[in-house]
Amino acid sequence: MMLRTMLAATLLLMPITAQADITVLTSGGTNPGLRALSATWTAETGKQVTIVGGTVTRARDNVQNKLPGDLALLPLPQFDEVSANYKSGTAKPIGRVHFGLAVKAGTPHPDISTLPKFIAVMKAGSGVGFTDPARGSAAGKWVADLLAQPEYSGVKPMPTAGTPGQAIARDGIQYGLGPISEEVTVPGVEVVGTLPGAIAKHFDYSAAVLGHAMQADEAAAFLAYITRPEARAVWKSTGVENPS
Repeated sequence: MMLRTMLAATLLLMPITAQADITVLTSGGTNPGLRALSATWTAETGKQVTIVGGTVTRARDNVQNKLPGDLALLPLPQFDEVSANYKSGTAKPIGRVHFGLAVKAGTPHPDISTLPKFIAVMKAGSGVGFTDPARGSAAGKWVADLLAQPEYSGVKPMPTAGTPGQAIARDGIQYGLGPISEEVTVPGVEVVGTLPGAIAKHFDYSAAVLGHAMQADEAAAFLAYITRPEARAVWKSTGVENPS
């Protein structure tokens, strides 16, 4: 009885270590890859990863305003704009997301290999879907600005509340235009290809541990996990190419 009492007292005096779950602040372009890698991380470690996504602008503001989190993934230049909020020496490149054109799976893939052909396809189509810039989408703003140029007169821009892939799968729009990572991972959608060289566009994503992170060590371990060579296949399958 005395032994049990002593053991119980010892256990009460031992420090309680909280499970080192982490929160990642990011934008939509890396969400599919992050979800896949987070699932394997959790299976291997038992630790959970919460992903706080949104548009590029919102993700940048979340970091700037020090929303509770441990790791941030953002495209350049937004990543650099909030660099004062990172733990020094922790920044690592994640990968490049090219912009491309997508269509409903099973429909013909138009030839967009040159700028004149791309413009002709856009003009002949019934609509081009992209994330509404009013929602803070940097990708959507780029597409809207592109389609506002005089040579695209007659093209029907169709900003939506979702991703370019969702514009096709959910909203029934003929074409989706934007980051390939927001197209290739949507069921029922196929990527035609990247944009012709004259208007080629991409986002380069980087990540860093946040200076106000509550779980800085675990965030650093997760960052090492998602940037190891074995993670490249997952990133590539979700539209994120090797860092350039």
